[in-house]
Amino acid sequence: MSTSVWAKLSAIDCSAHVDRKGQFSYLSWTWAFAMAKEHYPEASYTVDDDVVYPDGTMEVRCTVTIEGLSHQMWLPVLDFKNRAVSGPNAFDINSSRMRVLTKCLAMFGLGHYIYAGESTPQEAAPDISAEVDALNKSETLDQLREAFKRAWALFPNSRADLTKVKDAKKKELTDD
Repeated sequence: MSTSVWAKLSAIDCSAHVDRKGQFSYLSWTWAFAMAKEHYPEASYTVDDDVVYPDGTMEVRCTVTIEGLSHQMWLPVLDFKNRAVSGPNAFDINSSRMRVLTKCLAMFGLGHYIYAGESTPQEAAPDISAEVDALNKSETLDQLREAFKRAWALFPNSRADLTKVKDAKKKELTDD
Protein backbone atom coordinates (compact mmCIF):
# COMPACT_ATOMS: atom_id res chain seq x y z
CA MET A 1 0.00 0.00 0.00
CA SER A 2 1.31 3.37 -0.76
CA THR A 3 2.09 5.32 2.34
CA SER A 4 -0.17 8.06 1.01
CA VAL A 5 -3.29 5.88 1.57
CA TRP A 6 -2.27 5.17 5.16
CA ALA A 7 -1.19 8.77 5.76
CA LYS A 8 -4.39 10.20 4.36
CA LEU A 9 -6.84 7.84 6.07
CA SER A 10 -5.04 7.61 9.42
CA ALA A 11 -4.98 11.40 9.74
CA ILE A 12 -8.78 11.65 9.64
CA ASP A 13 -10.26 12.49 13.04
CA CYS A 14 -13.20 10.12 13.40
CA SER A 15 -14.00 11.05 16.99
CA ALA A 16 -17.25 12.85 16.10
CA HIS A 17 -18.49 9.58 14.56
CA VAL A 18 -17.53 7.19 17.34
CA ASP A 19 -20.49 5.62 19.08
CA ARG A 20 -20.61 3.68 22.32
CA LYS A 21 -22.46 0.53 23.11
CA GLY A 22 -21.97 -0.45 26.72
CA GLN A 23 -18.27 -0.21 27.49
CA PHE A 24 -17.20 -0.44 23.84
CA SER A 25 -16.46 2.33 21.35
CA TYR A 26 -16.96 1.79 17.66
CA LEU A 27 -16.92 3.74 14.43
CA SER A 28 -20.13 3.82 12.41
CA TRP A 29 -19.67 1.75 9.24
CA THR A 30 -21.69 4.22 7.18
CA TRP A 31 -19.40 7.06 8.08
CA ALA A 32 -16.24 4.96 7.71
CA PHE A 33 -17.09 3.78 4.22
CA ALA A 34 -18.23 7.26 3.17
CA MET A 35 -14.83 8.68 4.22
CA ALA A 36 -12.96 5.97 2.36
CA LYS A 37 -15.02 6.65 -0.79
CA GLU A 38 -14.57 10.40 -0.46
CA HIS A 39 -10.79 10.00 -0.57
CA TYR A 40 -10.69 6.92 -2.81
CA PRO A 41 -13.80 6.76 -5.05
CA GLU A 42 -12.64 3.43 -6.50
CA ALA A 43 -12.50 1.77 -3.06
CA SER A 44 -14.61 -1.36 -2.87
CA TYR A 45 -15.43 -4.20 -0.53
CA THR A 46 -16.73 -7.72 -0.72
CA VAL A 47 -18.40 -9.82 1.93
CA ASP A 48 -16.49 -13.09 1.91
CA ASP A 49 -17.77 -16.53 2.86
CA ASP A 50 -18.73 -16.89 6.50
CA VAL A 51 -17.21 -19.60 8.68
CA VAL A 52 -19.50 -21.59 10.98
CA TYR A 53 -17.79 -23.43 13.82
CA PRO A 54 -18.91 -26.73 15.42
CA ASP A 55 -20.22 -24.90 18.51
CA GLY A 56 -22.64 -22.89 16.32
CA THR A 57 -20.65 -19.65 16.51
CA MET A 58 -19.85 -17.87 13.32
CA GLU A 59 -17.12 -15.69 11.85
CA VAL A 60 -17.79 -13.11 9.14
CA ARG A 61 -15.16 -11.94 6.69
CA CYS A 62 -14.71 -8.93 4.47
CA THR A 63 -12.15 -7.75 1.93
CA VAL A 64 -11.55 -4.07 1.16
CA THR A 65 -9.59 -2.96 -1.89
CA ILE A 66 -8.06 0.51 -2.20
CA GLU A 67 -5.63 1.49 -4.97
CA GLY A 68 -5.23 -2.14 -5.98
CA LEU A 69 -4.30 -3.39 -2.53
CA SER A 70 -6.68 -5.69 -0.68
CA HIS A 71 -6.92 -6.44 3.03
CA GLN A 72 -9.15 -9.14 4.48
CA MET A 73 -10.42 -9.07 8.04
CA TRP A 74 -12.59 -11.42 10.08
CA LEU A 75 -14.70 -11.04 13.16
CA PRO A 76 -16.84 -13.40 15.19
CA VAL A 77 -20.55 -12.61 15.43
CA LEU A 78 -20.73 -11.04 18.89
CA ASP A 79 -23.42 -10.10 21.37
CA PHE A 80 -23.64 -6.77 23.23
CA LYS A 81 -21.08 -8.03 25.78
CA ASN A 82 -18.57 -8.84 23.04
CA ARG A 83 -19.05 -12.61 23.39
CA ALA A 84 -19.41 -14.98 20.44
CA VAL A 85 -23.05 -15.84 19.66
CA SER A 86 -24.06 -19.45 19.06
CA GLY A 87 -26.70 -19.69 16.31
CA PRO A 88 -26.73 -15.98 15.38
CA ASN A 89 -29.79 -14.51 13.70
CA ALA A 90 -29.79 -12.44 10.51
CA PHE A 91 -29.56 -9.15 12.40
CA ASP A 92 -26.53 -10.36 14.41
CA ILE A 93 -24.82 -11.47 11.20
CA ASN A 94 -25.58 -8.21 9.37
CA SER A 95 -24.29 -6.11 12.29
CA SER A 96 -21.07 -8.11 12.42
CA ARG A 97 -20.55 -7.77 8.67
CA MET A 98 -20.71 -4.00 8.97
CA ARG A 99 -18.34 -4.06 11.97
CA VAL A 100 -15.83 -6.14 10.04
CA LEU A 101 -16.02 -3.69 7.13
CA THR A 102 -15.04 -0.90 9.51
CA LYS A 103 -12.30 -3.06 11.02
CA CYS A 104 -10.97 -3.78 7.55
CA LEU A 105 -10.92 -0.05 6.72
CA ALA A 106 -8.83 0.42 9.87
CA MET A 107 -6.21 -1.82 8.23
CA PHE A 108 -5.82 1.03 5.72
CA GLY A 109 -5.52 3.56 8.56
CA LEU A 110 -9.07 4.87 8.92
CA GLY A 111 -9.91 5.04 12.62
CA HIS A 112 -7.10 2.61 13.48
CA TYR A 113 -6.41 4.52 16.67
CA ILE A 114 -9.84 3.52 18.02
CA TYR A 115 -8.69 -0.12 18.06
CA ALA A 116 -5.60 1.03 19.98
CA GLY A 117 -7.78 2.67 22.62
CA GLU A 118 -6.98 6.24 21.55
CA SER A 119 -9.59 8.98 21.27
CA THR A 120 -8.04 10.88 18.34
CA PRO A 121 -5.40 10.13 15.73
CA GLN A 122 -1.85 10.70 16.82
CA GLU A 123 0.05 13.37 14.94
CA ALA A 124 2.17 11.87 12.19
CA ALA A 125 5.89 11.83 12.83
CA PRO A 126 7.69 14.52 10.84
CA ASP A 127 9.70 13.47 7.81
CA ILE A 128 13.30 13.99 8.88
CA SER A 129 14.76 11.82 6.11
CA ALA A 130 16.46 14.75 4.30
CA GLU A 131 18.22 15.80 7.51
CA VAL A 132 19.21 12.21 8.29
CA ASP A 133 20.64 11.93 4.75
CA ALA A 134 22.58 15.19 5.24
CA LEU A 135 24.01 13.93 8.53
CA ASN A 136 25.01 10.59 6.99
CA LYS A 137 26.61 12.26 3.93
CA SER A 138 28.77 14.55 6.05
CA GLU A 139 32.43 14.00 5.22
CA THR A 140 33.93 16.15 7.96
CA LEU A 141 33.08 16.99 11.54
CA ASP A 142 32.39 20.59 10.48
CA GLN A 143 29.84 19.41 7.87
CA LEU A 144 28.29 17.13 10.47
CA ARG A 145 28.08 19.98 12.99
CA GLU A 146 26.35 22.28 10.46
CA ALA A 147 23.90 19.58 9.31
CA PHE A 148 23.07 18.75 12.91
CA LYS A 149 22.55 22.42 13.85
CA ARG A 150 20.10 22.82 10.93
CA ALA A 151 18.23 19.58 11.76
CA TRP A 152 18.10 20.50 15.48
CA ALA A 153 16.42 23.83 14.65
CA LEU A 154 13.97 22.38 12.11
CA PHE A 155 12.76 19.37 14.08
CA PRO A 156 12.79 19.99 17.84
CA ASN A 157 10.50 16.99 18.49
CA SER A 158 12.91 14.64 16.70
CA ARG A 159 16.07 15.68 18.49
CA ALA A 160 16.64 12.30 20.16
CA ASP A 161 16.53 10.49 16.81
CA LEU A 162 18.72 13.09 15.13
CA THR A 163 21.25 12.90 17.98
CA LYS A 164 21.56 9.12 17.53
CA VAL A 165 22.30 9.56 13.81
CA LYS A 166 24.78 12.36 14.51
CA ASP A 167 26.57 10.34 17.20
CA ALA A 168 26.88 7.29 14.95
CA LYS A 169 28.26 9.42 12.10
CA LYS A 170 30.66 11.22 14.45
CA LYS A 171 31.96 7.87 15.69
CA GLU A 172 32.41 6.74 12.07
CA LEU A 173 34.32 9.95 11.19
CA THR A 174 36.60 9.85 14.24
CA ASP A 175 37.32 6.10 14.22
CA ASP A 176 38.85 6.18 10.74
